[in-house]
Amino acid sequence: MLFIDIFYKYIYKNHKLFRKGVIHTMKIICSKSSLLKSVSIALKAVPSKTTMPILECILMDATTNQIKFTTNDMELGIETIVEGTIEEKGKVALDAKIFYEIIRRLPDNDVTIKTDDKYAATITCEKAKFNIPGKSGEDFAYLPMIEKDEPLTISQYTLKEMIRQTIFSIAVNENNKLMTGELFEIEPDKMTIVALDGYRLAIVERPVTAVKDIRIIVPSKTMTEVSHLLPNDDEEPVHICANRRYVVFMTAGYTIMSRLIEGEFLNYHNVIPAGSRTR
Repeated sequence: MLFIDIFYKYIYKNHKLFRKGVIHTMKIICSKSSLLKSVSIALKAVPSKTTMPILECILMDATTNQIKFTTNDMELGIETIVEGTIEEKGKVALDAKIFYEIIRRLPDNDVTIKTDDKYAATITCEKAKFNIPGKSGEDFAYLPMIEKDEPLTISQYTLKEMIRQTIFSIAVNENNKLMTGELFEIEPDKMTIVALDGYRLAIVERPVTAVKDIRIIVPSKTMTEVSHLLPNDDEEPVHICANRRYVVFMTAGYTIMSRLIEGEFLNYHNVIPAGSRTR
């Protein structure tokens, strides 16, 4: 009986470990430039105001053979791959803005990030040393899963140009939610992006090879961030996947996921005059 009592006391005292699994510490080593680049990109999906403190964090996941940084404001999510060495696998969620300010002020050298079993992180670089409290990575709002079997592929330069040539026609006010995004109309042989605000209409078409038809409305915030992240003259590909609720833009090094605007976009074909003197 004494053995059973001791056993159940142990189970009760350590119920969190049995529920979530044994807590592992984490230790990674990355260059300051790699960290700063990834954090700067990930910050774009950190909300300025939220009632969920975990959304103010950046998830550092080193449980596999890659180091991934993820942020998510429940509308826009960004995942970046960080170049570095994993000495101890683990994950932790750290306040994104505080982490960014620390990394920004470090010397241009290798940075070591180590966490303990209470998720407290120690960041060291040369003679600099910072301690920052963290949260369990299990509590983080992960990006939704979406099938990526048959993505549409287009060059980064082409997509950036298509966004640049249409984004000025997106409605600024929220009176008509559908006009605050861009319509992506994907057919087997072409992709069309359309934006309108009630006064202006912008349409751009480019030839593509697609497996299935897609018709989605992507929010203007997502379009702006995708455009900012894409280089001006890079022919490297962007892979686009979508379902009824989300769209994903994937390039080498990072992934952007966004919630879609639900509803039926205006039939813009009826707005365009059938004939005109000037073209």
